[in-house]
Order: sequence, then structure tokens, then C-alpha cells
Amino acid sequence: MKIAAPVSSLEEAEMLIHFGADEFYCGFSTPEWQEHFGGQWWMNRRDPSSANILSWQDMSELMALAHQNNIPVHVTLNAPFYPEGALRYMLKLSEKLANELGADALIVSDFNLLMLIRREKFPVGIHLSSLGACFNSFTADFYCSLGVKRIILPRHLTLSEINDLITKADPRMEFEVFGLNDGCFFEEGFCQTTHTLGPFCLTDWEIRASRESEQSKMSGHLDSVREHLWYQNNCGSSFQAQGLPNGPCSLCWFGHFRDWGVKAVKIVGREASFYRKMRSLQMVKAVADEAGKGGSAQEIAEFARSLRNTPEYCQKGYMCYFRESPHKLWRNYAHET
Repeated sequence: MKIAAPVSSLEEAEMLIHFGADEFYCGFSTPEWQEHFGGQWWMNRRDPSSANILSWQDMSELMALAHQNNIPVHVTLNAPFYPEGALRYMLKLSEKLANELGADALIVSDFNLLMLIRREKFPVGIHLSSLGACFNSFTADFYCSLGVKRIILPRHLTLSEINDLITKADPRMEFEVFGLNDGCFFEEGFCQTTHTLGPFCLTDWEIRASRESEQSKMSGHLDSVREHLWYQNNCGSSFQAQGLPNGPCSLCWFGHFRDWGVKAVKIVGREASFYRKMRSLQMVKAVADEAGKGGSAQEIAEFARSLRNTPEYCQKGYMCYFRESPHKLWRNYAHET
């Protein structure tokens, strides 16, 4: 399996190459976009000031450095949708990224943009963002017929659903899964908000029941949601004692992904610090290398848990991507340990 690592600067790129990243993905927020649309729309799903390449020169140098080291670069153009004027600009941007800068793939979610790129036949791969909400093999085959090369699967699929989807989908399709960092309480593909206004799902809302008698029950539910959100938000952006990052992951499932033919595992966090990206890559690389040695899926899971060394977090189930159910995972974990 390939490791897709987030990059937002040349300095990060050099570090990620050193520690074994196989692919880069990055955001791009151009000066032209900021001038015409920046006050209303983000070009992609991350803040332009902290999670994007900001100039044509930097993007060109990043492409050159990556390609010198045989690392493909995938550029995120994955806002949920673009207004008409912005869509015309995105098509021109896609052409320049493909024909002049040599991007290897564009990660898209807006169906209109996908169809425009396909129509123009730019020399670039098309990857469907998780916002494209591919939940079954019929959807995967539909996107395959439109020229999509890889699908990034949504976080809220279960393991059995991923296995079923990959098994039944057109074998030409590549699949990528989330490996580490940044969860979401909701399904992104159905989210109609923009992070430009702030992720409302992380707002600490004060909720009151319409009936006083229901307030205690409502408060209990709200406490449970807050706990879930804390885990989804990288456990308060914390690290364990050895400096490895806490937060959502699918490290335990790498043995399954290997056996099912998953093409790549994604480290999330284009806006993360240099240190968090480094330690995230080291952790994912260690588990991926262990899976590459051919051990059983159970052995890979045990190795991942020992590396994480946070059983009190893992047994909650809130940090698990692709879980069948938190309660089932908790029971299985308690039985295994």
C-alpha cells in the first residue's frame, strides 16, 4: 500500500520524502482565486492561510522536487461545489496544473468540475474526493465509466462495506482509505456547509430541552456527543508519551486493506504542524511496513495497538475509522486483550 502524505511547503516535502512518503497531496490557493473569490469561498476544504501552497512558484518547485524523487503529486480541488464563475476558473486552473506543472492527479468532488475535466481530456488522473460519497460498487463503477482512476472512500463506511465494495467494483478502479488523523461526526459527502464559515459541528453548542423533565436526558446525550467530538478532533490535538499523535485512525485494519487490494492510505491534516506530519508519517509507515512483511491481519492490529500505546482511548471505539459499531469493537478489544 502507498502512503499519501499531506504537504503544504517545500520544507515539509523534504522531510516527508526522508521519512518514506509514497505520494503527496496538497491544496493550492492561488493569488487570483483570493482576489476574486477568497472572501466567500475556499478553493478546497482547508483554510488557504495554513493548509495550501500559495504561489505558482512554490507549486512548481514542489512538483519538481517530488518528481525528482519519483513521488506523484495530487492536488485537491475538492470544495463541495463551485458557483459558475468559480467553475470556469477551476477548469483553467486544472488545465495549467495538468499541462504546465505536471500534476499527477486532481482530487475533485464537484460533479460539474469532474465532467468538465473529463471532457477536456487533460493529461491528469482524476481522483474522487471522499466528498463524492461513494458508498457501494455501483457508484464506483459509475465513476469508473466517467474516467475516475481512484476513489477516496468515506470515513463512515464499515469494514464489511469496504470489503464488499472493493470485491464487486471494476478491478481497474483504485481505492484509497483514511489512515490517520481528523475525524468528522457527520458524513462529509452530505454536509452542505463550508468550512469558510467555520465547522459548526465542532462548536460547543448550548442545548436546552423544551421540557424541563427532559433536560437531564438531553444533557447526558450532549456530554456523550462532546466526548465523541473530542476524540474525532484528534483528542484535543494531543500526543501520547512517546510523541506519536492521538486521534482517529484505521491502523488496526491495515492487514485487511493489504489483503483487499487497497491502493493507498491517507494521512489527513494539510493544516497540521511540521512535527505532527512527521510523527504521523512515522507511525503510519511503521504499521504499513509491518503489513508488508506478510503477517496476519490480527498480528498487524496487535502491532498497531502496541505502537499507539493508548488502550484507554482505543477501547472507546471513538477513534476507529470504518468501525462496525463502537460497542462491538469494545467487546472484541476486551476479549483480545
